[in-house]
Amino acid sequence: MSVAGEPLLVARGLSKRFARDVRQARAHALHDIGRELLARAPSGELRPGEFWALEDVDLEVRRGDAVAVLGANGAGKTTLLRLLAGLLKPDRGDVRVRGRLEAMIELGTGIEPMLTGRENLLVVAAIHRITGAAARRLLDDVVAFADLEEVIDAPVQTYSSGMRARLAYSLSAHLRPDVLLVDEVLAVGDLAFQQRCVNHMRSYIAEGGAVVLVSHSVFHVQTICERGLLLVGGRVAYSGTAVGAVEQLFEHRFPPHQPVPSAPKTDPIAIEDVTIEPVDEAELRPERPARIRLRYRTDRPLDVRWAFSIWTSDQWVCVTGDADPRKHQLGPGSGELSCTVPRLPLLPGRYSIRAGLVDAQSRDVLAHRGWDDLPSFFHVRGTGDATVHVRMSMQQLTSIDVEWP
Repeated sequence: MSVAGEPLLVARGLSKRFARDVRQARAHALHDIGRELLARAPSGELRPGEFWALEDVDLEVRRGDAVAVLGANGAGKTTLLRLLAGLLKPDRGDVRVRGRLEAMIELGTGIEPMLTGRENLLVVAAIHRITGAAARRLLDDVVAFADLEEVIDAPVQTYSSGMRARLAYSLSAHLRPDVLLVDEVLAVGDLAFQQRCVNHMRSYIAEGGAVVLVSHSVFHVQTICERGLLLVGGRVAYSGTAVGAVEQLFEHRFPPHQPVPSAPKTDPIAIEDVTIEPVDEAELRPERPARIRLRYRTDRPLDVRWAFSIWTSDQWVCVTGDADPRKHQLGPGSGELSCTVPRLPLLPGRYSIRAGLVDAQSRDVLAHRGWDDLPSFFHVRGTGDATVHVRMSMQQLTSIDVEWP
């Protein structure tokens, strides 16, 4: 067991290289084995055909910590977890673990498909030297949590992927490790089980456990984790809060200052920019006035109508929007269309805005911004109101006017 206050998991300068070609990988592996047999330190430089899958990553995890590891596919997230779990040997740097660590990195790893669920649980209990009444309690707790009573005596190869995920997570969680490494396991189970896992993780963390979570789910990251690490190309691009890591993830995925491609000259009109700005304050605030501006450029006179929509920053959810019912006569040249939102209904957070122009008569789309190209991103700043923070913790996006009796 670790001493109170000491880190449970420490990684310093962690780096791992891979070869792109299988034959080169085998040759390098044999060379490394030979160096180890001769007690020679491995080379810390890239060899022909190699690349750094992970480079110079530092991480420290203490009791009660919940750290999210974010990044695009291929950023090095799973490689990092495998190094932390001891499944891979680093080419540079080291990992120190105090206490016991459990890893859920690949679905079904460590579970024998030909054995029944019960037999798998008993094998794992024996490996961890859990016997007698303690093993029976572990079995009962795992089966109940995973809701697998009806199939626990069936071979695991007959389980669905969701059932195997439930068995794997429940088993690792109920072994009560000091550090739990989780890689996208929650993406496989059904919604009810995901909620059960989230609640369990939060209780586990509150009781002094530590979690390192790899997930593409912004909801899971912000619900479970306080800290976040963003990997880009195998290197740490951000280390800080989980919310900050999510924002940086979107910044890297959708760079805010990337120039918008100009519309082809055959288009009669182009949207040059769409912005949302405060009316009477320095920053956008919930329930305060905001003005939306659309700047356009047209080569000919046009009769148009326009509309806008506000989306979450990951561009998966449309929060709200509206369309101007009036017809606007635009002449050749540049100009601006605008509207005012008297009370911005958005809670604090980062959002994106899209807009479109349609022909006033046919309603054919003439131009749009934010679908094929990048949308405009904006922040709504917090007010320090405790009620607003509670709403944000429940993942609310908007506020509504309510008359209480």
